[in-house]
Amino acid sequence: MKENAMTARTATRPALALLALCALLLAGCGAQQPTRGSNLSLMERYHSGKDLLHDGEGVKPTPQGDAMNAQEHLQRGMAFLSQNRSELAFEQFSRACQLDPKLAEARYQRGALLLARGVTAEARPDIDAALALAPANARAWETAGMLSFAEGNFTEAGERFERALVLEPRLAGAASHLGAIHNYQGQPDKALTLFLRALEQMPRSGELHNNTGIAQAMLGNDAAAVDHFRAAITYGAPGSRVWNNMGLSLCRLGRYDEAYEAFRNAGGEAAAHNNLGVYLSQQGEHTLALYHLQRALEVEPRYYARAAENLKRARLAARIAQGQGPASTSAAPLPMAGPAPGPSGAPGAKGAKGVGPVQGAPGVATPVTLPPASTPLKARATPAAVREGELRDGN
Repeated sequence: MKENAMTARTATRPALALLALCALLLAGCGAQQPTRGSNLSLMERYHSGKDLLHDGEGVKPTPQGDAMNAQEHLQRGMAFLSQNRSELAFEQFSRACQLDPKLAEARYQRGALLLARGVTAEARPDIDAALALAPANARAWETAGMLSFAEGNFTEAGERFERALVLEPRLAGAASHLGAIHNYQGQPDKALTLFLRALEQMPRSGELHNNTGIAQAMLGNDAAAVDHFRAAITYGAPGSRVWNNMGLSLCRLGRYDEAYEAFRNAGGEAAAHNNLGVYLSQQGEHTLALYHLQRALEVEPRYYARAAENLKRARLAARIAQGQGPASTSAAPLPMAGPAPGPSGAPGAKGAKGVGPVQGAPGVATPVTLPPASTPLKARATPAAVREGELRDGN
């Protein structure tokens, strides 16, 4: 029975993991700076094809104007960037790029800012130019990997992250995102090595601990996985999905009381009973499964319709296991219905989303909180659909 459940979980990994991989970007970009005399930010003007340098709308010229050389504009942009004044930094990088299109650092910094703002088409020429002009720049390869990630080209992203790590093995962003790709590809051993390397640089990253826990769970190391899930919550990773992940690992360890509390923290009492019922039914524990699914209905009789469907399936599975069902029907538990509705979460600007039930194989790679760096990128995420019996790694 466990082998069947594991096979089912493994088969769902690729379909789930891609749903939010494209949203993984480095953290660090400051808030958008409004510009004078215009409703458009400088990056929005750039995106729309408007001239930033000479039309005067929304751009206050520097005292020396464009007579200032490209290096001076670059240094001024870096100063603004260190103050989280990204719009003013973007203006200076743009001036530097116009004066000297072969100034690699200016092209890199402007491309990184555009990527952070989500305008990947505009970011690509600058990032590609930075790679061509400075092929030994590890940060440029890391950012190029983020660009490929955002475009959904995970093969290219992986190659670029690997190149970045050859040049600079301590790049935690490249290591953590390459680890997420390996998790998606069903290679948790490789992913775990990279996550542990990244944790040496970012030991207080909740998202990274969650991803590490998922890799451990995929390898069957559920006790270690629980430790990382607890650390993820301690360090601020979004709680509902981490509690879900912890609940499943605790189930696998046979610690059902703790699993119930974890599931309850993720989605409430009804969801906790439903999740335990689903898991126990998959393990052939039909009596306990029926109890928990019935309790889910008692707690939320109208709202928790999925539990009713799961209860019907669990009852049939129990009859089959006792030899009372149709002879042509397999003795394996029937698959449970899809995600049960749960309370709305509040994952920042990405909007509220229902909390799914028990989750088990890596679903979606999540944003990793990275230390401040000169690469001015910020995290984003895409909601992911999940099913019962799968680990959840995503916002």
